[in-house]
Amino acid sequence: MTAADSEILLPDCPAVALSGRGIVRVTTDGEIESLDARAAGAGLRGDPPLLVNMPNVARRLGVASFPAYDLLELFAFARPATFCLPTADGLMRAVGLPGLGLPPDPSQLFKAAATLLHDLSLTPAAQRDRAAMLARAMADGGWPWAEPVLRALGVTAGRGRHRGLDAWTQVADFPDLAPMPPAGHAPVEPIEALDRLRQMLDAGAEDRPEQQQYAARAARAFAPRERIDEPHVVLAEAGTGTGKTLGYVAPASVWAEKNGGSVWLSTYTKNLQRQLDQELDRLYPDANRKAEKSVIRKGRENYLCLLNFQEAVQGGAARRADIVPLALMARWIEATRDGDLGGGDFA
Repeated sequence: MTAADSEILLPDCPAVALSGRGIVRVTTDGEIESLDARAAGAGLRGDPPLLVNMPNVARRLGVASFPAYDLLELFAFARPATFCLPTADGLMRAVGLPGLGLPPDPSQLFKAAATLLHDLSLTPAAQRDRAAMLARAMADGGWPWAEPVLRALGVTAGRGRHRGLDAWTQVADFPDLAPMPPAGHAPVEPIEALDRLRQMLDAGAEDRPEQQQYAARAARAFAPRERIDEPHVVLAEAGTGTGKTLGYVAPASVWAEKNGGSVWLSTYTKNLQRQLDQELDRLYPDANRKAEKSVIRKGRENYLCLLNFQEAVQGGAARRADIVPLALMARWIEATRDGDLGGGDFA
């Protein structure tokens, strides 16, 4: 089959959504049932249902894990490194669809499945083979979504245990380059900081004199040093809502641009780091340019260890039950921007 031959294959199964202390289930005949936790637990032992977040559903109902068409797994495969709240309504919003409503209508989950499978049908040719290899490996691991995913990718099924799991081979190497020349010493004038601040703000942004004063005074930190190893220091404080982040990003970006140097913005928490990264979209609206100009750095304990992942795949740890989670992680490895397991884009 080719990409042009791909088609959407939705599972012929019940659909389930949590509701109060039980579930609402839509049968394959279109019948809607409201079941309490005890009845729901018994009803889930049949055909694998379509749902969102099977571990949470099992925990809420007090039952053991069970086979299911879990839309969170399909989302992780179709849109790796993309955030999604791990709830039914969160997933529906993530794919651009309305929530399930109250009481929930689980049949709407089929629309989300169709959207994600359609996304996969549009996979560029250069990425299609990698996705197909992983889907075949996941089929060996018993993944219910394997056949619909392979059909959407326009490829035939086949055995592929471990094929495609070698995500470490797809990560770009960091070249060992000569040290960069030292940065220049040109100062940042307050008027330059204010001009950059205005460039980063939206056209209709509120005029905030406190933010402008903050940016102008933060520029003093970038004055040329008068003595070796004695940089200028500015200790600045401002209230919540002042716009401090753009206030210091403005003069910092001007200095880096004028002097061909790098500025390190150190934060105390990863939440603040993520907020700062989002604000840098104002400085670099083009994603490709931002990737060239800004880099996220975290403590080493936050990152996925590719060696550990390789050992899990090759060292005998990849039992049949491990293939699906390892494949989803491999999909993320090839798409992640920062490789952070404790936040970032690891969903």
